[in-house]
Amino acid sequence: MKINLRELQNRLQNRAALAVQVRSSGLSVGLVKFDGAPHLVRSTSIPIGADSVTTNPEKAGNQLAEQLRNEGIREKRCVVCVPPGWALSTSTDLPEIAEEDLRGYLELQAEKEFPIPVSELRIAYCNYVLPSGKRRATIVAVLAKRLAAIEQMLAAAGCRLVSLSLGLDHLVPADSAPGTLHFLANGTHVDLVIAAGGGIAALRSLSGSVAQGEDMFDVNGFCREVRITLGGLPEPVRQQVREAHFGGPHTTADLLRAKTRDQLQRMGVNSSNRNHATPDGEDANVAVEAAENYLEQKPVAFEFLPPQTKQWQVLLQRFDGRKQRMIAGGILALLLLPIIVFIVQSNIASSLQAEWDGMKGKVADLDSIQQDIRKYRPWFDPSPENLIILEGVAGAFPDQGDVWAKSIQITEGPKVTCSGYARSHAALLAFHDRLRARPEVSGLQVQQERGENPIQFSLIFKWDSSHAKP
Repeated sequence: MKINLRELQNRLQNRAALAVQVRSSGLSVGLVKFDGAPHLVRSTSIPIGADSVTTNPEKAGNQLAEQLRNEGIREKRCVVCVPPGWALSTSTDLPEIAEEDLRGYLELQAEKEFPIPVSELRIAYCNYVLPSGKRRATIVAVLAKRLAAIEQMLAAAGCRLVSLSLGLDHLVPADSAPGTLHFLANGTHVDLVIAAGGGIAALRSLSGSVAQGEDMFDVNGFCREVRITLGGLPEPVRQQVREAHFGGPHTTADLLRAKTRDQLQRMGVNSSNRNHATPDGEDANVAVEAAENYLEQKPVAFEFLPPQTKQWQVLLQRFDGRKQRMIAGGILALLLLPIIVFIVQSNIASSLQAEWDGMKGKVADLDSIQQDIRKYRPWFDPSPENLIILEGVAGAFPDQGDVWAKSIQITEGPKVTCSGYARSHAALLAFHDRLRARPEVSGLQVQQERGENPIQFSLIFKWDSSHAKP
């Protein structure tokens, strides 16, 4: 029988996950299920801002757990997206290096570029490709204590973290797509994301928002920072960036586009009407797309959790071949054989137990009768020892009848008391000698002798059957 490993993997893959997005205004939570294709089933929001999560993660976790109970959501696997504003970023060229050594190399680069020790950061990266084919990577770092607070919140809520990223998957372009500048309005700041070469080429969080009022928004300072960011790109990537998209609440996105259109135009960037904006008052949960990628086993941009290969995936890859499947079948048979034997033994034991339950009443009656038989059996012992003693003592009496017994009493030990009569002392002494000559007899004592003819006697001795001759 041929095993379809791909179909088996599809059956074993996760079918649901919670999409949790952490924002300054609160948490957005969505239940995403996979039924042929991932889709959002239910969503809710919790007024727990990012600052509250980092300050008191246990309280935030308890509120999250309560909200999930109220919504009837039982799924515990969580795909979490944190604000891009939490991240520091830099970029570097990638040398020809093995994939397993890549993370170590990028951590060394992060140690050089970031002002905070790497031990206090969590590192993630996203690769992109220059038009020449040269590979580069954008490295982002988030304070480890912030991500630890997210993990504590989920632990308090009884949830399990399976993916942790910045929620930028919806901005990752195709390999052949032109470079794009994305402005994501987010409260009091704007996240600036440059997508190119099949990845994220740059990421910055710029302070200021037109939502605070036109007088509060420094458009010249804002565009100067955009110009600096573009100037830090490799020239081939900078030449690719020709279009800007705007995201966030619809009104804020439109206003930001209107304020920056002219200066972006002078930079050679056109402001597109195809935006990622959402209706006012409605927050798009970008974690939903990250959860969909997780369920479809697609890579997630800027994943802070190290890759986790499930044990069943390792086994499936290991036994992907006819010989390996035969070995696996043999191992499976060896594992199943003790289980089958145990089941058979259990069935036999159950059958015997049922048979005993049917007869134990009769056995109890028979045992009671046997106890009565032992109690009321005849005077003689059921064992032949007393008869053997009587036979041995009788063999010591003379054939002529010169000595005869009146009584023989056997007590515990066994001790034998014999009383009787003898016609002469000679006959009595000969009787004593014959008793002493038997190896079973020891400690013979004469208790009484009186009279002349007949002589009345009484003697006592011990009988030890272990000294009997074979």
